[in-house]
Amino acid sequence: MRSVMIVDDESLVRIGLQSMIDWEAHGFRIAGVFKNGEEALAACAQQAFDVVLTDIRMPGMDGFELIRGLRTAAPAARVVILSSYNDFEHTRQAIRLGVQDYISKYEMEPEELLRVLGGLEFEAAEGTGTGTGTPVGDAPAGGGRDAALADESRLLLERTDVRASAAGEAQANERAFPALAAALVGRGRLFRWAALKPVPREVGYAAAERRAMLYLAEELFARLRLPVLFGESEEMLHGGCVWGESAAAPRSEDAAGPQRAADKRATADARATADARSDLELDTDAATSDTVAAADREAFAKMAQEWAAAFQQKLNVTLAIGFSAPQDVGGDWTAARRGAESAAAVALFEGGVRFRETAGERGAIPDAEWLALYKGFKQRLRLLQPGALADDLLALRAEREDRYRPAEWIRLGVAAVSQLADFLIERYNPGPEELRERFGALWPFAEAAGSVRTAEAWSRTLGAIAAKSAELVARKQARDGWVARVRDYVEAHYADPIRLEDMAQLAGFSENHFGQRFRQETGKSFSDHLTDVRIKEAVRLFRETELSTEEIASRVGYANPNYFVKVFKRATGQTISHFKGRR
Repeated sequence: MRSVMIVDDESLVRIGLQSMIDWEAHGFRIAGVFKNGEEALAACAQQAFDVVLTDIRMPGMDGFELIRGLRTAAPAARVVILSSYNDFEHTRQAIRLGVQDYISKYEMEPEELLRVLGGLEFEAAEGTGTGTGTPVGDAPAGGGRDAALADESRLLLERTDVRASAAGEAQANERAFPALAAALVGRGRLFRWAALKPVPREVGYAAAERRAMLYLAEELFARLRLPVLFGESEEMLHGGCVWGESAAAPRSEDAAGPQRAADKRATADARATADARSDLELDTDAATSDTVAAADREAFAKMAQEWAAAFQQKLNVTLAIGFSAPQDVGGDWTAARRGAESAAAVALFEGGVRFRETAGERGAIPDAEWLALYKGFKQRLRLLQPGALADDLLALRAEREDRYRPAEWIRLGVAAVSQLADFLIERYNPGPEELRERFGALWPFAEAAGSVRTAEAWSRTLGAIAAKSAELVARKQARDGWVARVRDYVEAHYADPIRLEDMAQLAGFSENHFGQRFRQETGKSFSDHLTDVRIKEAVRLFRETELSTEEIASRVGYANPNYFVKVFKRATGQTISHFKGRR
């Protein structure tokens, strides 16, 4: 396995090179990643490197000085120049110094990088690679850190993941991970687990993108004394933050001593990178195992926001970040991870940075409340109000957003739109093509509502489904105008005998189908509708005329006055004599 060193002052280039290809699959291993020539040359005294990929223009010791130094420190190393668009003259100089190849770092593709690596020639005496020591510098997880720390970090993520292993149910703490505990305890007495969740994308993340996230997290964590990166698990990046060894935790500082001097001579870009480092100060006098002052949470939030900004700027990835509640560093790390992941789930759904102790005890929707909501959905649909259904859900979340887990809101949305889908299919019988054409990616409703991960997407998806459903209902009612025709006929002929079979013929249905469809569209039977129209007119006549009961009964379509009297009382709740007496 050939060992590789990467030297470039641009963070994005370092991350891109590490994540562009699966190095080990092609016989290479990233053994060191550095920001300038000073760091790189110092590393050569600790281990041997087979390949050096280096920029030319860097603060402090530039690429030319590094190449000259490598002649003595690592004469067997094969050097490849990372050139810029306007570096042709510099590239010529480097070639005269004996570099093996060059590659444009701004136009680099995986195939081109592999071509260059494959073209390097190594002396036969070198065997399969001289770089067998422990990797150094800003190397990826399991490389740049001590091997024991890397192994324990992987094991920690396995044992604290209760979803993947029954061992996760057992307590994970310093006794099970001595190397990690030694590194953490030396930083302080209080501990928070940090979970960084990339906001899911519809197309997902490629393996190279996930490697880039891990390498960027390595760089960000290495700049501070408080956090330690554990690695990636369950599509999250995990780490731990320890503080509290003195009255105030130290300010952020660089991981490598030589870089401090180099930073003073850095270019504007390097200075901007340094400025992005968190100026984290924690008031540990206010911190106990039970509570952490708001100022301390603010400091952690600032650190997390800088992580999120770096991911957005360098990788175009949005992060949701959650922290566990503070605990003793020797406490239960499994519980800490659960708390951080719970907080990250809330952060993913609602945005921002979340802490377990302030996120609230969010639980499931009680069965009784779920049943009441279900009945409310049915009522809205019976009244042909899909828009109001979405409004009800949004109002409910505004009122109770901190009461239920994000997963419960998603489940509630899925239940509501599933009922809406059933209603549309049963009432209007749209075909598959019509549904796909009208709703697009929103169909099937349950899949669209179930795939959302943020509150914004939840509200937007439910609103869009409801709006398009309302359009479908309106269009169907306009096209199927038989209801309006039937109503108009009743309004004009309520005084005449009206038979159900005549109305069915007017609508173009059989008698049985007409009765079912009329109830579906209006919420009442046809006979009830006819009665409502006739009694409404009878009430008007009683109020405005001196006509007898027999005459009014005849005028509103009842040949039998006695039957009319019974219908009037049933419809109004009053006898005719009582009604007349109140006029």
